[in-house]
Amino acid sequence: MRSVAADFDERRLVLREIAEPAAPGPGEVLLRIHEVGVCGTDREIAAFRVGEPPAGERSLVIGHEALGEVVQCGAGVMDLEPGDPVVPMVRRPCSPPCASCAAGRRDLCLSLRFSERGIFRQHGYFAEYAVDRATDLVRVPPAAVSHGVLVEPLSVVEKAIARAIALRQSDGRNALVLGLGAIGILAASALAVRGFRVTVCSREPADHPRVRLLSAQSIRYMNSFDEASPDVILEATGAGDLALAALRRLAPCGSFIVIGAMEATGTIRFGDVLLKNQAIAGIVNASPADYEAAVEDLARIPEEVRAGMVARHRMEDFERTIAGPPDTAPKSVHVIDG
Repeated sequence: MRSVAADFDERRLVLREIAEPAAPGPGEVLLRIHEVGVCGTDREIAAFRVGEPPAGERSLVIGHEALGEVVQCGAGVMDLEPGDPVVPMVRRPCSPPCASCAAGRRDLCLSLRFSERGIFRQHGYFAEYAVDRATDLVRVPPAAVSHGVLVEPLSVVEKAIARAIALRQSDGRNALVLGLGAIGILAASALAVRGFRVTVCSREPADHPRVRLLSAQSIRYMNSFDEASPDVILEATGAGDLALAALRRLAPCGSFIVIGAMEATGTIRFGDVLLKNQAIAGIVNASPADYEAAVEDLARIPEEVRAGMVARHRMEDFERTIAGPPDTAPKSVHVIDG
Protein backbone atom coordinates (compact mmCIF):
# COMPACT_ATOMS: atom_id res chain seq x y z
CA MET A 1 0.00 0.00 0.00
CA ARG A 2 1.07 3.61 -0.47
CA SER A 3 2.44 5.65 2.39
CA VAL A 4 4.23 8.95 3.03
CA ALA A 5 7.24 8.58 5.28
CA ALA A 6 10.18 10.53 6.64
CA ASP A 7 13.34 8.72 5.53
CA PHE A 8 15.96 9.33 8.20
CA ASP A 9 18.82 8.16 5.95
CA GLU A 10 17.91 10.25 2.90
CA ARG A 11 16.61 13.11 5.12
CA ARG A 12 13.53 13.69 3.02
CA LEU A 13 9.85 12.79 2.76
CA VAL A 14 9.10 9.94 0.35
CA LEU A 15 6.03 8.31 -1.18
CA ARG A 16 6.65 4.58 -1.02
CA GLU A 17 4.95 1.21 -1.04
CA ILE A 18 4.87 -0.66 2.27
CA ALA A 19 3.24 -3.89 3.33
CA GLU A 20 -0.41 -3.78 4.32
CA PRO A 21 -0.99 -4.39 8.03
CA ALA A 22 -1.81 -7.88 9.23
CA ALA A 23 -5.34 -8.81 10.26
CA PRO A 24 -6.32 -7.23 13.56
CA GLY A 25 -5.61 -9.24 16.69
CA PRO A 26 -7.72 -9.40 19.85
CA GLY A 27 -8.90 -5.93 20.83
CA GLU A 28 -7.63 -4.43 17.56
CA VAL A 29 -9.31 -2.80 14.56
CA LEU A 30 -8.25 -2.56 10.92
CA LEU A 31 -8.86 0.95 9.55
CA ARG A 32 -9.18 2.29 6.05
CA ILE A 33 -7.71 5.80 6.24
CA HIS A 34 -9.76 8.40 4.39
CA GLU A 35 -8.12 11.70 5.30
CA VAL A 36 -4.95 12.95 6.97
CA GLY A 37 -4.41 16.53 8.14
CA VAL A 38 -1.14 18.45 8.06
CA CYS A 39 0.10 20.55 10.99
CA GLY A 40 3.23 22.27 12.22
CA THR A 41 4.50 19.06 13.80
CA ASP A 42 4.55 17.40 10.37
CA ARG A 43 6.62 20.30 9.05
CA GLU A 44 9.03 19.90 11.95
CA ILE A 45 9.36 16.20 11.18
CA ALA A 46 9.94 16.95 7.49
CA ALA A 47 12.79 19.26 8.55
CA PHE A 48 14.10 16.48 10.84
CA ARG A 49 13.96 18.73 13.88
CA VAL A 50 11.63 16.31 15.71
CA GLY A 51 10.45 12.76 15.17
CA GLU A 52 11.79 9.27 15.76
CA PRO A 53 11.16 6.08 13.76
CA PRO A 54 10.16 2.80 15.40
CA ALA A 55 12.97 0.83 17.02
CA GLY A 56 15.19 -0.84 14.44
CA GLU A 57 13.76 1.16 11.50
CA ARG A 58 15.06 4.16 9.56
CA SER A 59 11.79 5.64 8.33
CA LEU A 60 8.61 6.88 9.96
CA VAL A 61 5.17 6.94 8.32
CA ILE A 62 3.97 10.41 9.25
CA GLY A 63 0.45 11.72 9.85
CA HIS A 64 -1.28 11.92 13.22
CA GLU A 65 -4.47 13.84 12.37
CA ALA A 66 -6.61 11.18 10.73
CA LEU A 67 -10.14 10.17 9.86
CA GLY A 68 -10.68 6.50 9.12
CA GLU A 69 -13.33 3.83 8.73
CA VAL A 70 -13.47 0.50 10.52
CA VAL A 71 -12.92 -2.35 8.05
CA GLN A 72 -12.47 -5.34 10.36
CA CYS A 73 -12.62 -5.93 14.09
CA GLY A 74 -10.52 -8.39 16.04
CA ALA A 75 -11.84 -10.70 18.72
CA GLY A 76 -13.29 -9.00 21.76
CA VAL A 77 -14.08 -5.65 20.12
CA MET A 78 -17.59 -4.79 21.25
CA ASP A 79 -18.05 -1.04 20.78
CA LEU A 80 -17.10 -0.72 17.11
CA GLU A 81 -18.18 -2.44 13.92
CA PRO A 82 -17.26 -2.31 10.23
CA GLY A 83 -18.34 0.95 8.62
CA ASP A 84 -17.96 3.08 11.74
CA PRO A 85 -16.09 6.37 11.10
CA VAL A 86 -13.40 6.93 13.73
CA VAL A 87 -10.61 9.28 14.72
CA PRO A 88 -7.52 7.75 16.36
CA MET A 89 -5.90 9.27 19.41
CA VAL A 90 -2.23 10.12 18.89
CA ARG A 91 -0.36 9.21 22.07
CA ARG A 92 0.22 5.70 23.42
CA PRO A 93 1.00 5.16 27.11
CA CYS A 94 4.46 4.35 28.46
CA SER A 95 5.27 0.79 29.46
CA PRO A 96 5.33 -0.10 32.27
CA PRO A 97 2.79 2.65 32.80
CA CYS A 98 3.44 5.62 35.02
CA ALA A 99 0.69 6.70 37.42
CA SER A 100 -0.86 9.03 34.83
CA CYS A 101 -0.84 6.50 31.99
CA ALA A 102 -2.24 3.82 34.31
CA ALA A 103 -5.08 6.19 35.17
CA GLY A 104 -5.96 6.73 31.49
CA ARG A 105 -4.25 10.13 31.21
CA ARG A 106 -1.53 9.33 28.70
CA ASP A 107 -1.50 13.02 27.77
CA LEU A 108 -0.04 13.69 31.24
CA CYS A 109 2.64 10.97 31.02
CA LEU A 110 5.11 11.41 33.87
CA SER A 111 7.95 9.27 32.51
CA LEU A 112 7.99 10.93 29.06
CA ARG A 113 8.52 7.43 27.62
CA PHE A 114 5.26 7.59 25.67
CA SER A 115 5.08 7.00 21.93
CA GLU A 116 2.98 8.93 19.42
CA ARG A 117 1.63 7.67 16.13
CA GLY A 118 3.34 9.43 13.25
CA ILE A 119 5.69 11.38 15.54
CA PHE A 120 7.65 9.31 18.05
CA ARG A 121 8.46 5.61 17.71
CA GLN A 122 5.22 4.45 16.02
CA HIS A 123 4.13 4.75 12.41
CA GLY A 124 1.33 7.19 11.64
CA TYR A 125 -1.68 7.29 9.38
CA PHE A 126 -0.45 8.77 6.09
CA ALA A 127 -1.14 5.40 4.44
CA GLU A 128 -4.09 3.50 3.04
CA TYR A 129 -4.62 1.23 6.06
CA ALA A 130 -3.63 1.06 9.72
CA VAL A 131 -4.30 -1.15 12.73
CA ASP A 132 -5.11 0.29 16.15
CA ARG A 133 -6.48 -0.89 19.44
CA ALA A 134 -10.19 -0.19 19.70
CA THR A 135 -9.58 1.71 22.93
CA ASP A 136 -7.44 4.22 20.99
CA LEU A 137 -10.29 5.14 18.63
CA VAL A 138 -13.09 7.70 19.00
CA ARG A 139 -16.27 7.14 17.01
CA VAL A 140 -17.42 10.11 14.93
CA PRO A 141 -21.18 10.61 14.43
CA PRO A 142 -22.41 10.78 10.83
CA ALA A 143 -23.18 14.50 11.11
CA ALA A 144 -19.50 15.26 11.84
CA VAL A 145 -17.85 12.93 9.32
CA SER A 146 -17.41 15.57 6.60
CA HIS A 147 -14.99 17.46 8.85
CA GLY A 148 -14.05 14.72 11.30
CA VAL A 149 -10.37 15.22 10.50
CA LEU A 150 -10.59 18.36 12.67
CA VAL A 151 -11.32 16.34 15.80
CA GLU A 152 -7.65 15.76 16.71
CA PRO A 153 -6.57 19.43 16.59
CA LEU A 154 -9.81 20.42 18.30
CA SER A 155 -9.06 17.93 21.10
CA VAL A 156 -5.93 19.94 21.94
CA VAL A 157 -8.07 23.07 22.07
CA GLU A 158 -10.54 21.34 24.39
CA LYS A 159 -7.76 20.51 26.82
CA ALA A 160 -6.48 24.10 26.71
CA ILE A 161 -9.90 25.57 27.38
CA ALA A 162 -10.64 23.14 30.19
CA ARG A 163 -7.32 24.01 31.81
CA ALA A 164 -7.92 27.75 31.38
CA ILE A 165 -11.37 27.58 32.97
CA ALA A 166 -10.13 25.41 35.84
CA LEU A 167 -7.23 27.75 36.63
CA ARG A 168 -8.87 31.15 36.40
CA GLN A 169 -10.24 32.60 39.62
CA SER A 170 -12.92 34.86 38.23
CA ASP A 171 -16.08 34.57 36.16
CA GLY A 172 -14.90 37.01 33.50
CA ARG A 173 -15.92 36.09 29.94
CA ASN A 174 -13.39 38.02 27.86
CA ALA A 175 -10.99 35.80 25.92
CA LEU A 176 -8.01 36.53 23.70
CA VAL A 177 -6.66 33.96 21.22
CA LEU A 178 -3.25 34.48 19.64
CA GLY A 179 -2.99 33.10 16.12
CA LEU A 180 -5.12 32.63 13.01
CA GLY A 181 -4.07 29.09 12.18
CA ALA A 182 -6.21 26.01 12.61
CA ILE A 183 -5.69 25.82 16.38
CA GLY A 184 -6.35 29.54 16.81
CA ILE A 185 -9.59 29.51 14.84
CA LEU A 186 -10.80 26.33 16.51
CA ALA A 187 -9.95 27.80 19.92
CA ALA A 188 -11.83 31.00 19.16
CA SER A 189 -14.81 29.02 17.86
CA ALA A 190 -14.93 26.70 20.87
CA LEU A 191 -14.73 29.64 23.26
CA ALA A 192 -17.48 31.45 21.35
CA VAL A 193 -19.90 28.52 21.60
CA ARG A 194 -19.30 28.62 25.37
CA GLY A 195 -20.43 32.22 25.50
CA PHE A 196 -17.06 33.97 25.75
CA ARG A 197 -16.50 37.35 24.10
CA VAL A 198 -13.56 36.44 21.90
CA THR A 199 -10.88 38.50 20.20
CA VAL A 200 -8.25 36.95 17.92
CA CYS A 201 -4.93 38.70 17.41
CA SER A 202 -2.63 37.80 14.52
CA ARG A 203 -0.62 39.41 11.74
CA GLU A 204 -2.82 38.57 8.72
CA PRO A 205 -4.59 41.50 7.06
CA ALA A 206 -8.19 42.18 8.00
CA ASP A 207 -9.43 41.08 4.56
CA HIS A 208 -7.75 37.66 4.76
CA PRO A 209 -10.18 34.77 4.03
CA ARG A 210 -9.47 33.26 7.43
CA VAL A 211 -10.77 36.40 9.12
CA ARG A 212 -14.13 35.79 7.47
CA LEU A 213 -14.38 32.54 9.42
CA LEU A 214 -14.25 34.64 12.58
CA SER A 215 -16.69 37.27 11.32
CA ALA A 216 -19.26 34.54 10.69
CA GLN A 217 -19.22 33.92 14.46
CA SER A 218 -19.08 37.58 15.56
CA ILE A 219 -15.51 37.07 16.76
CA ARG A 220 -13.43 40.23 16.72
CA TYR A 221 -10.10 40.29 14.87
CA MET A 222 -7.16 42.64 15.46
CA ASN A 223 -3.53 43.00 14.38
CA SER A 224 -2.45 44.48 17.73
CA PHE A 225 -3.55 44.49 21.33
CA ASP A 226 -6.04 47.05 22.57
CA GLU A 227 -6.45 48.19 26.16
CA ALA A 228 -8.77 45.33 27.11
CA SER A 229 -7.70 42.90 29.84
CA PRO A 230 -8.74 39.38 28.83
CA ASP A 231 -9.69 36.89 31.52
CA VAL A 232 -8.46 33.99 29.42
CA ILE A 233 -5.60 34.00 26.90
CA LEU A 234 -4.83 31.04 24.65
CA GLU A 235 -1.51 31.21 22.78
CA ALA A 236 -1.69 29.36 19.45
CA THR A 237 0.98 31.04 17.33
CA GLY A 238 4.27 29.45 18.31
CA ALA A 239 5.60 33.02 18.74
CA GLY A 240 7.03 33.36 22.23
CA ASP A 241 7.62 37.12 22.08
CA LEU A 242 3.97 37.72 21.17
CA ALA A 243 2.95 35.45 24.04
CA LEU A 244 5.01 37.51 26.49
CA ALA A 245 3.50 40.74 25.21
CA ALA A 246 -0.01 39.33 25.58
CA LEU A 247 0.68 38.07 29.09
CA ARG A 248 1.12 41.65 30.24
CA ARG A 249 -2.53 42.24 29.27
CA LEU A 250 -3.94 39.37 31.35
CA ALA A 251 -6.65 40.45 33.79
CA PRO A 252 -6.40 39.85 37.54
CA CYS A 253 -7.37 36.26 38.42
CA GLY A 254 -7.02 35.32 34.75
CA SER A 255 -5.40 32.30 33.12
CA PHE A 256 -2.88 32.08 30.30
CA ILE A 257 -2.39 28.80 28.40
CA VAL A 258 0.61 28.14 26.16
CA ILE A 259 -0.08 25.73 23.29
CA GLY A 260 2.60 26.34 20.69
CA ALA A 261 5.28 28.82 21.80
CA MET A 262 8.62 27.21 22.64
CA GLU A 263 11.01 30.13 23.18
CA ALA A 264 10.78 33.80 24.01
CA THR A 265 13.10 36.68 24.75
CA GLY A 266 11.96 38.92 27.57
CA THR A 267 11.04 38.97 31.23
CA ILE A 268 8.03 38.11 33.32
CA ARG A 269 7.28 40.12 36.47
CA PHE A 270 6.38 37.36 38.89
CA GLY A 271 5.31 40.05 41.32
CA ASP A 272 2.45 40.92 38.96
CA VAL A 273 1.49 37.26 38.62
CA LEU A 274 1.42 36.87 42.40
CA LEU A 275 -0.40 40.10 43.23
CA LYS A 276 -2.98 39.55 40.50
CA ASN A 277 -3.58 35.85 41.28
CA GLN A 278 -2.84 34.90 37.69
CA ALA A 279 -2.19 31.39 36.42
CA ILE A 280 0.12 30.35 33.57
CA ALA A 281 0.19 26.79 32.21
CA GLY A 282 1.27 24.82 29.18
CA ILE A 283 -0.56 21.90 27.57
CA VAL A 284 0.24 19.25 24.99
CA ASN A 285 -1.69 16.34 23.52
CA ALA A 286 -5.21 15.51 24.78
CA SER A 287 -7.08 13.05 26.97
CA PRO A 288 -9.83 10.67 25.80
CA ALA A 289 -12.36 13.03 27.39
CA ASP A 290 -10.94 15.91 25.33
CA TYR A 291 -11.49 13.91 22.13
CA GLU A 292 -15.09 13.26 23.12
CA ALA A 293 -15.57 16.95 23.85
CA ALA A 294 -14.08 17.78 20.44
CA VAL A 295 -16.61 15.57 18.69
CA GLU A 296 -19.42 17.36 20.51
CA ASP A 297 -18.09 20.88 19.91
CA LEU A 298 -17.36 20.25 16.24
CA ALA A 299 -21.11 19.89 15.69
CA ARG A 300 -21.69 23.22 17.47
CA ILE A 301 -19.34 25.21 15.23
CA PRO A 302 -21.23 26.71 12.26
CA GLU A 303 -21.12 24.60 9.10
CA GLU A 304 -19.74 27.45 6.99
CA VAL A 305 -16.82 27.74 9.40
CA ARG A 306 -16.09 24.00 9.39
CA ALA A 307 -16.21 23.96 5.59
CA GLY A 308 -13.92 26.97 5.33
CA MET A 309 -11.38 25.40 7.65
CA VAL A 310 -10.30 22.67 5.23
CA ALA A 311 -8.49 22.60 1.86
CA ARG A 312 -8.31 19.07 0.43
CA HIS A 313 -5.43 17.70 -1.63
CA ARG A 314 -4.34 14.48 -3.27
CA MET A 315 -2.07 12.14 -1.36
CA GLU A 316 0.75 12.88 -3.82
CA ASP A 317 0.73 16.61 -3.02
CA PHE A 318 2.43 16.15 0.36
CA GLU A 319 5.61 18.02 -0.58
CA ARG A 320 3.67 21.17 -1.43
CA THR A 321 1.43 21.14 1.66
CA ILE A 322 4.21 20.29 4.12
CA ALA A 323 7.18 22.17 2.66
CA GLY A 324 5.42 24.88 0.62
CA PRO A 325 3.61 28.06 1.62
CA PRO A 326 0.48 27.66 3.76
CA ASP A 327 -2.96 27.29 2.24
CA THR A 328 -5.46 30.09 2.51
CA ALA A 329 -7.61 27.62 4.43
CA PRO A 330 -6.27 26.92 7.94
CA LYS A 331 -6.02 23.14 7.54
CA SER A 332 -4.50 21.22 4.62
CA VAL A 333 -5.98 17.74 4.37
CA HIS A 334 -4.91 14.85 2.16
CA VAL A 335 -7.53 12.50 0.79
CA ILE A 336 -6.29 8.89 0.72
CA ASP A 337 -8.10 7.47 -2.29
CA GLY A 338 -6.25 4.22 -2.92
